[in-house]
Amino acid sequence: MVSRTEQTPVLATSFQADVVDTGLIHDELNRLWAELSGPPHGGGATGEMVAEPHFGGDGLMRANTLNLLAVARNERDAGLITASVSRLHDFLPSRTIILVTRPPAAHGDEDARPYDVHLQLIEQHTGTDAPPLRFETITITAGIHEMGHLSSLVSPLLAADLPDFLWWPGNDFVHNPLFEDLQQIVDRVIVDSAQLGNDTSGVAAMRKLLESNDTNSPHIGDFTWLRLAPWRQLIAQFFDPPDVQLCLTSIEEVTISYADVREDGSSGLASALLTVGWLASRLGWEIMDPLEKRRAGGWSAPLRASANGRGEEIALRLLPDKSPHARFSLRHVEITSGGDQPGTFRVERTDADDFVTSSETKTVPLVSRMVYAKRPTNENMLGEELQRFGRDRTFEEAITFATRLLP
Repeated sequence: MVSRTEQTPVLATSFQADVVDTGLIHDELNRLWAELSGPPHGGGATGEMVAEPHFGGDGLMRANTLNLLAVARNERDAGLITASVSRLHDFLPSRTIILVTRPPAAHGDEDARPYDVHLQLIEQHTGTDAPPLRFETITITAGIHEMGHLSSLVSPLLAADLPDFLWWPGNDFVHNPLFEDLQQIVDRVIVDSAQLGNDTSGVAAMRKLLESNDTNSPHIGDFTWLRLAPWRQLIAQFFDPPDVQLCLTSIEEVTISYADVREDGSSGLASALLTVGWLASRLGWEIMDPLEKRRAGGWSAPLRASANGRGEEIALRLLPDKSPHARFSLRHVEITSGGDQPGTFRVERTDADDFVTSSETKTVPLVSRMVYAKRPTNENMLGEELQRFGRDRTFEEAITFATRLLP
């Protein structure tokens, strides 16, 4: 039986050029579609899968959803992008445009032309009686100097009357001229702030993406924020009982342990900052002083919570974890309340699939449980982001607080 997401390149063509001729690219795509007896254009509202004429005895379905523009630093990133798109389940881009940076020319390759263009029609089988679905991929590979000229060429390649998404999976989007140009022509930008590593200045620059006064500026999505969804849910569940909610007004300490180096070489620092930003923006905390480096490693800062008309100080600690167990974004989050409403609340990831939560208050004895929550894959997160068209106010408030906390 064919897998639900099995896909195969149906037709492809490649060529090298001194300049990118968008007209030639459209002509070649039209030729590939014509070989399948399936026209490259057609009706159907955005977000629908459009039935085209039969060819070869089988029905043809063409995605009519959105344009996805993705930028890869190297061939490896390009493979990650292609593989992630190929595994999407229910919401495929009509056209994916991948811009790949070519490494410096090796000896003997000096005569290579500046641009390599590869066009594909890809078929995805659903594993049901429905006809296979086909979509387009345009991959343009260029040297680092030529990449700066591509932003002006991308716009004519976007399929008309569809929303446009930019996915930048690498860590070089901060202060990148190409990124700044491309975000001007798209509706949504998808990044992964974990890729910024332990560079606090890079994380701080994330706020710039949200502070534009232009009403046409793109909405922002972040894979790191999506990875934190089960953490937010488990923390919030602690305080569902009315008697435990009283502990929220007497929080004295928050300790977040994060992966100093994640399994993919990035860092969990952005996850820790976003978690603080989420707690603080939801509970109305204020910044007393910015984060300060601790001699023993990590960061600390005093926050202020207003309760019953008087300010209560909260000690915040962000601690890098270098143990073999800290391979993911966060290792654990612990919240401690005191005064008349003492309590301890802890969430810890034990492996790729499991959490352990524990809580204890003056009215509820120690309770511990294991929770299954598998980490999302790149294709899971990409698929979720491609179905988001509006702003995420909670994320925006969290990242705004987090970046203001940085020194």
